[in-house]
Amino acid sequence: MVPTDPMTLGVLGLARAYRAGELDPLDVAEAHLARIEPGDVLRLVTAERARHQAAAASRRWRQGRLRGPLDGVPIVVKDLLDTEGDVTGAGSPAFFGAAPAAADAPVAARLDAAGAVFLGKSTMTELAFSGLGLNPHTGTPGNAIDASRVPGGSSSGTAVAIARGWAAAGLGSDTGGSVRIPASFNGLVGLKTSDGAIPIDGAVALSTTLDTLGPLARDAADAWALWRAMAALPVAPLTEPPARPRLWAPPTVWQEGLDAGVRARFEEALATLEAAGARIVRDPLPELAELDALYGRYGSFAAHEAWALYEDVLAAFDAVMDARVVARIRAVAERPSSDYVRLGYARERLRRAVAERTAPFDALLAPTVAVAPPAIAPLDADAAAYLAANAAVLRNTTIGNLLGTPAATVPIGTDGDGLPVGLMLTTAFGEDALALSLAGWVERLRS
Repeated sequence: MVPTDPMTLGVLGLARAYRAGELDPLDVAEAHLARIEPGDVLRLVTAERARHQAAAASRRWRQGRLRGPLDGVPIVVKDLLDTEGDVTGAGSPAFFGAAPAAADAPVAARLDAAGAVFLGKSTMTELAFSGLGLNPHTGTPGNAIDASRVPGGSSSGTAVAIARGWAAAGLGSDTGGSVRIPASFNGLVGLKTSDGAIPIDGAVALSTTLDTLGPLARDAADAWALWRAMAALPVAPLTEPPARPRLWAPPTVWQEGLDAGVRARFEEALATLEAAGARIVRDPLPELAELDALYGRYGSFAAHEAWALYEDVLAAFDAVMDARVVARIRAVAERPSSDYVRLGYARERLRRAVAERTAPFDALLAPTVAVAPPAIAPLDADAAAYLAANAAVLRNTTIGNLLGTPAATVPIGTDGDGLPVGLMLTTAFGEDALALSLAGWVERLRS
């Protein structure tokens, strides 16, 4: 019998191997630790804690009392979430010298209680303020499919670690697309959770209005297992979606300016869903255009709130920070406070309007990202090209953050260059489970 390679297995694959007696959690942790090192994917490798957690899982495994599907499973944690004894770097030299965290953030504590093994803190865009994933301080991890391309951000290291087989799953954050973009660009499943559903205490903030935490994984069932532990929900299998889901694929904004390969895979996905019994409406949704215009009119929540949070940090450290991140935060410094207030009012009006119009539907459908992952080198060389690419990458996902609703991304194939394309499924507020169940259905239809 050929030994099972633990690096090829995700969350549920490892759980099955443990229960079958094919693998031991401590051996699996050692196999992962032998492959990883600090660099552009992981800022910090937490080998001592990983071995301690894996040894405890191994004892439970030998006693037949594993805690659930995450017990003994190696994961990575985005470097903006506190883990006890580790510096939370948030991708920034302004934080690299900070004191180690005194305790796990609530979500990290939940994952620890579920038996997860923390391999390390994954790299990220500085202060989580970009959808591209570039970082001049830690280095930019190349896309797992094509290392010359961006990994997507800001949860770049998490996505690349999973896609390279360095971790079974991982934790990211999503303020404008920072779970969904890197998941889509690296051929993974990711979930932007409902606003407020997962505690964000112990996380370095970007936007106190929009910050969320969510899982990235190799498939929907793995993402489901991680999400349930993050949400302190009991272990349960991935649920089935409605028998004939009613879906809306509005062309407004979300289908504008798509790369040819993205459009082709998206249209194929719609055809596959319809053939499987889904009822798909393709009518416009004008409120999406209004949401898309808000930041150009008032500035973004992230910029306004990061300026309020980090004005003193920028004054002290901006010379050593990523100039592109600093410029995007400082862009709102001269805006009147009324712009921030009006942004909030407009957002609430449009959220209510979209919720009312979409109530009869199970989900909204869109390409997760309108364009393929751009090449890294031209963006590093040209600030204007960086800003244009960042806007293109963030456009579709940012609307979902303004809605505050959950949204899952699931791979639907590759473009002509072999780069992954993702389908975004946006459900009603609080319907996180439905978003992942629909993602699982899409996976099964494509298998």
